[in-house]
Amino acid sequence: MSTEIDFKALWNREKTGAPDISEIFAKANRLNYCSRKKIWICNIVLTLTVALYIWIWCHYQPQFITTKIGMTMMIAAMVIFIIKSNQLIPLLAKADVETDTNVFLSQMIRIKHKQEFMDKTVLAIYFIMLAAGLGLYFIEYTSRANLVFKICAYAITLGLLAGNWFYISARNAKKQHKAISEIIAKLEEVNKQLSAPTP
Repeated sequence: MSTEIDFKALWNREKTGAPDISEIFAKANRLNYCSRKKIWICNIVLTLTVALYIWIWCHYQPQFITTKIGMTMMIAAMVIFIIKSNQLIPLLAKADVETDTNVFLSQMIRIKHKQEFMDKTVLAIYFIMLAAGLGLYFIEYTSRANLVFKICAYAITLGLLAGNWFYISARNAKKQHKAISEIIAKLEEVNKQLSAPTP
């Protein structure tokens, strides 16, 4: 007996008590579209930022080794983030009613795990490298400033980074995890109903 379960089989069943398949697909496809859009926007912004940093480096030619190390760390952080986030794109494919539920469910679970890895590990590496890079970069340009200016420059920069990391990014990640968890729960419910013997 085949263990293959697909949405078409559920679609052809009696609709009483069955989850709305079109709604599950619509939510999953909307979520995947939003994720793809965020990745492309992030790619464009970070690529332009890297290009700007390289231009600043070439044009202004920093003298301190700390400035060069700082810029290298910031560029490396952005490149790592771009590479890791782009690994999600192949998983964010559009689904339709012909899609096998087990395949689609495992795909959504893989997306969830990759996004959790991105939101915890990769974002932590990104913000730590960015903060350390900015700290080193500022040494040259704040070396001639007074103590109050140095404290303000570092405090504002680190405050903005911390707010982005611990509040904005964390809130967005929480919302995304909740949405994908709901879709996974509905797909698991569909699989249970399809696996149950028809009376």
